Amino acid sequence: MSKRTLLAYFSSSSNTSGTPTPGTDGGINQPKRPRLEFQQSDIIGDPGNRKPIEDYPYEIRDEVKRAYALSGPTQPVNHTFPRKWQSGEWRSFQQTWFHEFDWLEYSVSKDAAYCLYYFLFFNPGKSEKFGGFVFIKQGYVNWKKAKEAFARHSSCKTHANARLSCDDFMNQRTSVVTKVNKYSKEEEKRYEIRLTSSLDVARFLIMQGDAFRGHDESSTSLNKGTFRELVDWYKDKVKVVKDAYDNGSKNCQMLSHHIQKNLTKACAEEVMAIVLDEIRGRKFSVLIDESRDVSIKEQMAMILRFALKEALVGMLCNHKLSISMLRGQGYDGASNMRGEFNGVQKLICDENPYAFYVHCFAHQLQLVVVTVSTSTPAMADFFNYVPLIINTVGASCMRKDALLARQHDLLLEKVENGEILTRRGLNQESSLARPGDTRWGSHLKTLLQILVMWEAIIDVLEIVKKDSIKPTCNGGAFGLIGKMESFDFVFIMHLMSLIFCHVLCKGRIKTLLKQCIWSEVLMIACKI
Repeated sequence: MSKRTLLAYFSSSSNTSGTPTPGTDGGINQPKRPRLEFQQSDIIGDPGNRKPIEDYPYEIRDEVKRAYALSGPTQPVNHTFPRKWQSGEWRSFQQTWFHEFDWLEYSVSKDAAYCLYYFLFFNPGKSEKFGGFVFIKQGYVNWKKAKEAFARHSSCKTHANARLSCDDFMNQRTSVVTKVNKYSKEEEKRYEIRLTSSLDVARFLIMQGDAFRGHDESSTSLNKGTFRELVDWYKDKVKVVKDAYDNGSKNCQMLSHHIQKNLTKACAEEVMAIVLDEIRGRKFSVLIDESRDVSIKEQMAMILRFALKEALVGMLCNHKLSISMLRGQGYDGASNMRGEFNGVQKLICDENPYAFYVHCFAHQLQLVVVTVSTSTPAMADFFNYVPLIINTVGASCMRKDALLARQHDLLLEKVENGEILTRRGLNQESSLARPGDTRWGSHLKTLLQILVMWEAIIDVLEIVKKDSIKPTCNGGAFGLIGKMESFDFVFIMHLMSLIFCHVLCKGRIKTLLKQCIWSEVLMIACKI
């Protein structure tokens, strides 16, 4: 008989459909409810497009309020406010109103004014005065009497209460939790030391680009992940830090993965704030590109043309940047980006004709390389054989090891005979990679790698041919050897290598090309 719990008792009393309850065998493997979170990227900068606070799940409402309160009111800088014909005159929102009313927000999409404190702490159950729902939902749009309306709103009781609630909410020392849980000065000092040490470790890992977490972060684990191991190392080296962790509150160690994520986001937001402070009030441009993830899928493939434009405008609005200050935009050649009628660049130019579009030069040059590689039947046939050679040589770990071992022996032999030069950075171990249409310079790097490892590739193909039990099991090694040793293949490979090097590379590489020092050319090409 299964153990009866309080949850099982109340579930069984209301469950009349015959489905398993949490206290029975059928409810043991129920999926765990995901932890709700509100991230900085979830903030909607435009107040006219925000979701009301009461529409968020109850568990994260405080996080939402704190995020918006820390972000501050949306007040676009140097924005060109549209003019409307009101009461016999052309009128518009005025930038100077932001300096007079610090709570004031402006919606670019609706051309309306809103109140940040009302959005965060307005009580809809009380009587409306001086534009309750107007400053939350509809937005104030009567610019003729806007200044007088804003002044009356600032002095009304509901606004004052909402502002006081926001100040009390952001003041942690006045919260109920702080009043109930009174901490000593020593405990606050230990908490500050733990927070500072965790932040120092997080900043170090971010700077190095290392992973934070491990597979097993329990206290008995031999490797608890880089973050926790560095904190332990920190504790062993600094006695004050060790005392802060050992003698402090066990429920506030600042080591959980949630704390790690929050510290990382805080560092990212600080860096973003510094960058935006440099941009503030200046002309700027945007660059947008698509990239493949680990599963070889475009990260932005599911975003529609208009949605991508809205995402860009929303991003600028979140960081309080005005699209009217945009002076340049550069994207790749995809139709959803550069489209003449519905592309992102056209939609942006419709709002700001001074945001000139420039097709990314790197993408243009890569498209030229791809076109040249298939311009004639001979070229297309050559580049069809290149991936076959790479796939055959690297089909297994054994073949890859044989290729690297043979290349190592050949390099030692050539160094002893004085056939190649040696110095730092030359003759590094490398592997073959297939050329990609979207990878910058990949065609050149592949051809240079084949040239440098030519003899080793031929030897590995010979091994594959000899070790095959049946002719059909050699992966076409016999035909690939014949193709590689043909005049046409060798001529086209050298010709395309020279063309790509002159197009993609500069400076010293042209001197190296005359001397056919392919290893040093490869070292330089890998840096482009």
